[in-house]
Amino acid sequence: MYEHLECIALRTTRISDSKSLLSVWERTHGRLTFAIPAGASREARRRRAVTSPMMLFGCQCDLRPGRDIYSARELTAADGAAVVDRSPAKAMSGMFLGEFLDLMLRRADVDRHLSDFLFGSAQALSLIENSRAVANFHIIFLYRLAHFMGIEPSLDSEGNVFDLREARFRDTAPGHSDYLDGQEAKMVRIMGRYSYDRAQRLPLDRFGRKSALDIILRYFSIHLTSLDSIKSLDVLRSMIE
Repeated sequence: MYEHLECIALRTTRISDSKSLLSVWERTHGRLTFAIPAGASREARRRRAVTSPMMLFGCQCDLRPGRDIYSARELTAADGAAVVDRSPAKAMSGMFLGEFLDLMLRRADVDRHLSDFLFGSAQALSLIENSRAVANFHIIFLYRLAHFMGIEPSLDSEGNVFDLREARFRDTAPGHSDYLDGQEAKMVRIMGRYSYDRAQRLPLDRFGRKSALDIILRYFSIHLTSLDSIKSLDVLRSMIE
């Protein structure tokens, strides 16, 4: 039986001239993979726009048990969702975040709070206008995502050294090399103070954004999984304003 699904497009992988695999996060079912037609027709172009990374869309799908790949039909953009890839900066941010989430959410349990965060974030990215806010969006998103992945840094701890393994501040360096001090440690506290509606005020220049991104990716790699397979990362770094 077909049911209506609410999805966030994560990543599309072309597997043949006629077929692609689309990974999504569905609000109540979690991460799913759809087989969708590929091609150059008008309908194919419309479908690609609807399923660009971090796009919100709805579809009809028969979620029969025992399947790893499903067929989706009647793909339509969600009400109020703007197409992310109309802006090159948004498109690159969406591509990176979609690829990042596709990797991180493969073993994630379905959770209402996680879904609410992901859907709200995708909506915020689609509607954001300020170029500086777009440039800072992925940094705030990744920092906030840590909470829902169970690895949120402890900002209540005291000290000037941030232990990446223990996710807390301390007075002295630990007996390993996974820690931050100086300006990098301060950056952890700074990132924790900002939300999407204040993204343009995040006090980071081009170098600061790259440094903040490197810190967050190192943090996720320590606690969850290696991120070496993310292909869009180098392009994102080159586009950070």
